[in-house]
Amino acid sequence: MNLNNTFSDAGNPWDKLSQDELLIKHQDFKRALDQAKEAEIELRKYIVKRAFPDAKEGTNTLDLGKGYTLKAVQKFNYKLENNEKVEVGLDRITKIGNQGKFIADRLVSWTPNFLLTEYRALQEQAESGLEDAKAILKEVNTFLIITNAAPTLEIKEPKIKK
Repeated sequence: MNLNNTFSDAGNPWDKLSQDELLIKHQDFKRALDQAKEAEIELRKYIVKRAFPDAKEGTNTLDLGKGYTLKAVQKFNYKLENNEKVEVGLDRITKIGNQGKFIADRLVSWTPNFLLTEYRALQEQAESGLEDAKAILKEVNTFLIITNAAPTLEIKEPKIKK
C-alpha cells in the first residue's frame, strides 16, 4: 500500500473500511512490525557478535572488501542504583585520597525528575479549593511543558473460560 497518497481529493482510502476491518488491519500491521523488529534486533546482535567478537565500546569497523566496510557502534547502558546507595558510595569516595571529594562531585550529576503523582495530588488539592496548592500549581506551570504523546491502541481478546 502506498502511504504517500493516503490523503487525496478522493478522500482517505481507510474510509472504505468498516471499524472492524480497520482494527484488524491495525492489529495485522502491529503484529508484523513487532515480529520484524524482534527479528531485526536478534540478527543485528548476532552479526555484531560474529563480526566483532571482542567489540569495544564505541565504533568498530571491519573491511568487507571493494571499498565496503561494516560499522557497528557498541553502546553500554549506564544506570545508577537508587539515590540512597549512590549517596553512600559517593560519601565513601570523598574519603579516598586527595582527589576523592573532587571525583565524587564530578562523577554523578543530579537531574530533576518530574513526579506525576505529586502533580496529580496538587491538582486534586487545588480543585478542592486549597489556595496553597493553587499558588504552587501556578508556579509549576511556569516551568512545566506538557505535550501530547503518541496514543496506544490495543484490542483485548476475551478471556477463555475453562
